[in-house]
Amino acid sequence: LEGRLTPMKSLTSRINPAALITMIFVTGVFWCNAILAETADTPKPNIVLFLTDDTNWFDIGPYDRLYDYTPGNAITPNLDKLASEGMMFTSAFTATAMCSPTRQQLYTGIYPVRNGAYPNHGVAYEGTKSIAHYFGDMGYRVGLAGKGHINPRSVYPFEKVGEDIKGESGLTTFGIEGVEEFVKQDSKQPFFIIIASNNSHGPWTRGDRSLYNAKTINVPSFLIDTPQFRNDLVRYYAEISDLDNEVGLVDDLLDQHNLVDNTIFVFASEQGAGMPFAKFTTYDAGLKTAFIMRWPNHIESDTRSDALVQYVDVVPTLMEAVGQAAPSGIDGRSFYPVIKDNSREHRDYVYGVQTTRNIINGSDYPIRSIRDKQHKLIVNLLYQSEFSNGGTAGISKGRGMLGDWQKAGLAGNKRALERVSQVTKRPLMELYDVLQDPFEEDNIANEIGSQQVIDRMLPKLIAWMDQQGDKGALTELSACERAASFKACP
Repeated sequence: LEGRLTPMKSLTSRINPAALITMIFVTGVFWCNAILAETADTPKPNIVLFLTDDTNWFDIGPYDRLYDYTPGNAITPNLDKLASEGMMFTSAFTATAMCSPTRQQLYTGIYPVRNGAYPNHGVAYEGTKSIAHYFGDMGYRVGLAGKGHINPRSVYPFEKVGEDIKGESGLTTFGIEGVEEFVKQDSKQPFFIIIASNNSHGPWTRGDRSLYNAKTINVPSFLIDTPQFRNDLVRYYAEISDLDNEVGLVDDLLDQHNLVDNTIFVFASEQGAGMPFAKFTTYDAGLKTAFIMRWPNHIESDTRSDALVQYVDVVPTLMEAVGQAAPSGIDGRSFYPVIKDNSREHRDYVYGVQTTRNIINGSDYPIRSIRDKQHKLIVNLLYQSEFSNGGTAGISKGRGMLGDWQKAGLAGNKRALERVSQVTKRPLMELYDVLQDPFEEDNIANEIGSQQVIDRMLPKLIAWMDQQGDKGALTELSACERAASFKACP
C-alpha cells in the first residue's frame, strides 16, 4: 500500500494547491455535465396500461394454462405472446371486486375507503391526486380511452381519447383509431395512456362464439354445471377472445410506430366476472387479477413472480420505473425491485373490502378480508343479514345464473342448492387454505388448528382497517354519502 501511495504523494507535492483544486473542480463539472447530457438524451418510456372489465384472472390464457385446476378454455394468442415477452404476476390483487373502486384505487394508489370511492359508482375525495397529475407533472401526455367510471373530474383530469363503446359495434370497445392519433401525436413527448376495454362485462354480445363449444367447454369447479350456464360461458369466452384481439391491435399499433422498445406495456384484469363467488365478493375469483408487464431490455422476458402485490402499488411502481420518487401519503409501495429481480418478495398480506350498499338490489353486507400466500380470512361483518345483488333477485323466479342453479337444485342437484345458499347466507368468519383449495370451496374456520391462523391474521386485518379509517358496518351504512349521481341505495 505504501508503494502505491508514494508516487501520488510526490506528484501532488509538486502541484500548486490552487491549481489542484481548480483541476478537481473542472473535472467534476465535466463529468456532471456528461451524466446530465446522457440523462437528457435518454427518453422517458411511454406507458400503456390496458385494463379489462369484469374478467376472471384464470380466463386469461397464460394463467389458464399455468395451473391444473383452471378450466383450460381461454383462446388468447396475443396475451400468450405478451406474457412470453414480459413478466407475469401470479399473486396480484385488487382490494375490491367492483368496477369503480378498482379503477380508482389503481389510478390513485390509495385503498378505497381512504380515497373515498369505496362504494360502486363512488366519488373520490376532492384534492386526491391520480396518475393524471403525477405523470402530467413529469411532462407526460396522459390519456384515457374507453370506460371511465371514475369521479370527480378534478381527481382524474385525463385527456379523453377514442370512444366508450358498450355494444357489439366497432372494431374495439375503446376506439383504436383515437388511440393511434394519441400515441403518434408528438414523438418528443412521452405518453401514458390507459386503455379501458369494455370486454368482458355482460351482457356478452361481442366476439366469435364459434371458437367455443357449449358441449365441451369446461365449467370451473366452484360454479354449477348446467346447460344454460354452458351457453353463458360460450358468450363470455367469446368476449375474452375479443379482448385478446384488442390487445393484439394495440400491440400492432405500437410496432407500426416503432414504439415497442421504449414502452412499458401493462395488462391488468379489473376484477372477477359477473358470476357467483367472483364479482362483489372477496374470494380470489373476485379479487385476484391477471397482471403482466413488458418492457424490452428492462424486464426479462418469459418470467413469473409470485410476490404479493396490490393495485395500489402500481402508481409508485411505474413512477420509480421512470425515475421518479413515489409521492408521500399514498398506500401503495413500489414493487419495482421485484421487476428487477423476480425472486424478491413484496407484501406479507393483501386486503379486501366489499361494500354492498349502492349496487343494484344491494343489501347492507360489508365484507373484509386478509390474505397471505397460504390462507385467506374473510369476515362478514353483518352476517346475520342476507347478501343480495342483481344476481340474487332472480333466484325465486328461476332467472339468471342463480335462478338457473336454483332450478337445477330443485331438480335434484344438491350441490346447486348449497351453492345458492352460500351466496346469500354466510358465517361471520370464513377461512381457506388457498394452496390446497384455490377456489375457496371448503371453509375450514371451525377445523382443528384453524383458530391459530385466525388469531394471527385477524389483528392484522383490524389494524389495517383502523389505519384506513374503516369503521366496518358504519362505513357500509355511510356509503351513499360517497356515491355519484347513480345511486342504488336502500
